[in-house]
Amino acid sequence: MNRIDKLIIQAKRMARPGLELTVALIEQNGDSWTAQAHLSDGVPGHTPTIKRATYATMEAAVEHIHAMSLEYPNSKDVPIIIDDLGG
Repeated sequence: MNRIDKLIIQAKRMARPGLELTVALIEQNGDSWTAQAHLSDGVPGHTPTIKRATYATMEAAVEHIHAMSLEYPNSKDVPIIIDDLGG
């Protein structure tokens, strides 16, 4: 096997599949807000990666989710819907 073939195999092993934002939630926990971003690689059966971050304000948590949507764009161009699902 020549060197180029070895480098191609090594690159494929190191390559991380592209992740995209599929679900995002923001929950209030006492005086803070937790933003959760579910990232999927699109492979059926794979467990999504969940990134969590805590903020002092709801606005900061929403900004975090917007930033995650830019970093991990959804291939279906799904809009962000903000709604209060509380009782």
